[in-house]
Amino acid sequence: MKIKVMILLMYIFSQTYCQQNDEILGYMYVFAQEWPGSICKFQKCTKTYMGNYDNGRWNTHGLWPNTMLETTCGMIFNCKDEEYDEDKLTVATKTLIDVTWNGMYADTFIFRKHEWEKHGTCHPDNLSQNGYMLRVGNLNNQYNIYKILASAGIYPDDDRQLIDSEIRTAFTKVLGISTAMTYTCLKDSATGKFYIAELRTCFTQSMKPRTCDCTQPISDFVTCGRTFYYPTFILSKDQQIQLEQISDFNYSFLE
Repeated sequence: MKIKVMILLMYIFSQTYCQQNDEILGYMYVFAQEWPGSICKFQKCTKTYMGNYDNGRWNTHGLWPNTMLETTCGMIFNCKDEEYDEDKLTVATKTLIDVTWNGMYADTFIFRKHEWEKHGTCHPDNLSQNGYMLRVGNLNNQYNIYKILASAGIYPDDDRQLIDSEIRTAFTKVLGISTAMTYTCLKDSATGKFYIAELRTCFTQSMKPRTCDCTQPISDFVTCGRTFYYPTFILSKDQQIQLEQISDFNYSFLE
């Protein structure tokens, strides 16, 4: 009897250890998306750099592998020397990311190149460029922030003020835990208003939602105020002009 009990206890311990290792010893991923309605209030977005964006999603910022599991603030980067080449993407992958992953206010190719060479080269599955870009495009479809918020009755609205619990409740229904996402804002210095700009979801290596340990904003993003806005997004006529060249790019939003 004692032997059976010991075997049972050893099994339970081994299962618990494996579950902990999934959190402690593996990789984790931070998947970041940005809302064009907020970004384009502060940057000169153009149709040229919106690709085939369909107005029914947030734009991909990136998928960032990380081995520093005690905090999502840290990350690994530039793991191998492999230059980005869109000729290596299939037609299907290129079609997908032209909807889900664009530069908005700056050159799209340069944006994707930056994300692949800094973060994609660190993917633990050693994905090809096509495999990485396809995975990120599919994640944008799977975790479509626009639809997640809409399912909770939250739509872009220039006048509606939002609070943290409204956003977090919507994502808890999808991710299972309220702490598996974090978000930051842009602040209008003239009005003092906050606009939700980037939202990150965090996953274990086996793509199970896990706590995002870091809420530290990057570059121009700031912690949202007690209330904030989720503004509408429509490219104006001036913004829709296909400019041959746009000077003074601001790449400060790149991670």
